[in-house]
Amino acid sequence: MQMNDGSRDLRGLTGKGLATQGRILEHAADLIYTRGVHATNNELVRRAAGVSGSQLSHYFPNKESLVRAVIDW
Repeated sequence: MQMNDGSRDLRGLTGKGLATQGRILEHAADLIYTRGVHATNNELVRRAAGVSGSQLSHYFPNKESLVRAVIDW
């Protein structure tokens, strides 16, 4: 299920899915903190978190949803 901001609802995620989403958020937060929002792109986040592009877009379909999730996190 998708939330209003485009990110996935945490209900229904497996433990592995939650771990993947958490790893993405952790690395995205670190990149945003050190590089800034504008200098952080999906490719940097994908490589830092060790996920595929499809995994990243599965949890965060666009940059706005990722940034909002990092802020909430």
